[in-house]
Amino acid sequence: MLLSVRRQLSVLLRALGWAGLLVVGFAMVALALVLGALSTLALAPAHLETIRSFGPLGLSLAALSAILIGLYWIWRGFGQAFRQLSWRDQATSERLRAFVLRRLEGQLPPLVALGGGTGLSTLLKGLKELPVDLTAIVTVTDDGGSSGRLRKELQILPPGDIRNCLVALSPSESLLSRLFQHRFEEGGEVAGHSFGNLFIAAMTGVLGDFGTAVREASSILAIRGQVIPVTCDNVELEATFTDGSSVRGETAISGAGKRIAGVALIPPAALPNAEALQAIDQARVVVLGPGSLFTSVIPNLLIPEIAERINRSPARVVYICNVMTQPGETDGFTAADHVAALLEKTALRRIDVAIVNARRVARQLMVKYEAMGQYWVPPTVTRIEEMGIRVVAGDFLSETDLVRHDARALSNAVMAQLQDARAV
Repeated sequence: MLLSVRRQLSVLLRALGWAGLLVVGFAMVALALVLGALSTLALAPAHLETIRSFGPLGLSLAALSAILIGLYWIWRGFGQAFRQLSWRDQATSERLRAFVLRRLEGQLPPLVALGGGTGLSTLLKGLKELPVDLTAIVTVTDDGGSSGRLRKELQILPPGDIRNCLVALSPSESLLSRLFQHRFEEGGEVAGHSFGNLFIAAMTGVLGDFGTAVREASSILAIRGQVIPVTCDNVELEATFTDGSSVRGETAISGAGKRIAGVALIPPAALPNAEALQAIDQARVVVLGPGSLFTSVIPNLLIPEIAERINRSPARVVYICNVMTQPGETDGFTAADHVAALLEKTALRRIDVAIVNARRVARQLMVKYEAMGQYWVPPTVTRIEEMGIRVVAGDFLSETDLVRHDARALSNAVMAQLQDARAV
């Protein structure tokens, strides 16, 4: 009985904590207004000797201190309110966040992230919590799994990477986001397909355009930001290997197990998505990666106008290097090799900052990855700096059963670059 009462009291105190912080914050702001009024009266030519005895300078400093303290506690209160609502009432929390972001619309700094695969979606999960106007530009060369089947059978762009980005930017754990990721294990023709892929394919059929279908899916999922395919042309990826052979198709490239000499799009004259160009022109920071170097990041830059817009953009260009090598793509690569490949095998001519992971993977987990032919990517900071690129090295690892980037640490590092770019 006593344990139950104690638990309920603890929950109540945590739930009301944010309200207390807000009360303190608003009280301090009210005090600041009173002190400001007294300061004004003290300066006025009135016979208020008691008020004037305080001195206008002291009152002004006290008012400034009070309003700063008040705003701090209001900020703390709203932060705790969001955390408590996320824990107890997800729907209310998301509505409050959406309301705040709508009030700030048009004032948020624009940020563009280019890539594909799980790397980009991991980054987006962290970035969506930050006060930025976020645009994800996604590669469309996937030809494996459900996406590959839909692409071949329906002649549409592959929806898989787009779907992952939409879900990453949607309200966490919402029913719709979980529905989009649901994969049919049985069912004949639909076996292996995810609901989200089928939904985007159906929307494309109804609306007649893949880009429009993505916009409508974005609206339905109520995502924070926007997701844009880098091109609306049906393109394939072709790789040439150091032994002179070549192969077409993203899946075939990864499975060839040969060192890649270069990659190209088929057809080579693919037109860029106009929305992607506009987003790059307006961006304050352009982020490349993380993700498979040759099959997720570089394909975006193989569209000449995309790379040229980034080269001419005043935005800071940030590359996020992978934490592990990828078999068949980056075997034996260091972080410097990743950076060099971006500059040598595409029309991109500038990278301002490289974010690299400097912490080694736990040995027990590393053994598991090495058995699959994947190895930790050495940061090679000095080599990157010799290319004239600033390096941000740190602990960006998230280790569970898998080695991934830590979404929060990564987004904080990107946010720091955004703040630096604003200060310049």
